[in-house]
Amino acid sequence: MFDLFVVGAGPAGCAAAIRAAIAGLKVGLAEGAAFPRDLPGEALYPDVDQLFAELGVAAAIAEAGFIRYPGWILSHSDERNFIPFGGPEGLRFGYQAWRADLDTLLLTRARAVGVKVFQPARISSLGMIEGRLSSAQVNGREIRFRHLVDSSGANSLLKRELNLPVKRFSPRLTARYGYVSGSFEQGSMPEFHLHSCAWTWIARVKSDCCQFVQLRLAPEAELPALPPMFNQAKRSRGADVTWRMVPTCAGLGYFLCGDAAAVLDPAASSGVARALTSGLKAAELVVRIHSGNIDEASAAQTYRTWCREQFVSYARQLASRYAELEAPPMWLEQLEELFVERVDESARIGLH
Repeated sequence: MFDLFVVGAGPAGCAAAIRAAIAGLKVGLAEGAAFPRDLPGEALYPDVDQLFAELGVAAAIAEAGFIRYPGWILSHSDERNFIPFGGPEGLRFGYQAWRADLDTLLLTRARAVGVKVFQPARISSLGMIEGRLSSAQVNGREIRFRHLVDSSGANSLLKRELNLPVKRFSPRLTARYGYVSGSFEQGSMPEFHLHSCAWTWIARVKSDCCQFVQLRLAPEAELPALPPMFNQAKRSRGADVTWRMVPTCAGLGYFLCGDAAAVLDPAASSGVARALTSGLKAAELVVRIHSGNIDEASAAQTYRTWCREQFVSYARQLASRYAELEAPPMWLEQLEELFVERVDESARIGLH
């Protein structure tokens, strides 16, 4: 019997598992893919340093050789401006963290603090007792638990199994991205190019690898040609980055974290940080339930409210940025109304 069972070994899942294990809970973690695996999501703002320290991986991160950068270049029309990371202490540095290495590092830490890892793991079914999740079939074996954290990504296990509603706040958005290896002039400073109703992100993500990401914010928006260095890029891929969240992202015995709970497009460069904080928040509440400091219904409502506030805050920041485009997407005009209509609905939905 696990006090906490986690599905998905990305940043959100590993953060939840590490936090709970450090607090003394018995923790299991199931990951379907063998590592290393390559996923997008390399850009990390300096604020993640505090999260890495809390998880006990700050030293390992510092030694991992990730590219550090003090800000980015913002290009709009004929203007190019350096946007630094700063604060009271002066210039700060973010990371271009190759996800295969970052995820492996976090999973190694989870194992080191006592998390039982099932990998590769196939979850074939979930069991319930008196209306709450209680077990899962993992590689044909029944695993029992008191609480479940689902950090299995946008195609969340619990969204399917519990038929949880997903609320959308934008039309369908698909980010196109790809990589090219070799020698090129691109420096370590990422570049964010704004177009009339679209954007392009270009960054060196490893010493010998560059990435591009492009997103149309409206179907009719035009994207300019990529720099010539991407002519040799491997076939580009697409990711569904439609703005959305699951209002019932917590219930009796479960929490959804990371992309399983909410998705915004990657212009915010906050996906990994939001995943880490959601995993930490869910684990904190599980620990409080376990110690008798909060009841399950209150913990679930607390997490729902926290996720709602986080989502709205980041979404408003992105909307403010997009409102300054030459041709802002029309769907921004209904965004605040949707926040009231759809996000606040979570406060009225009963706990599962």
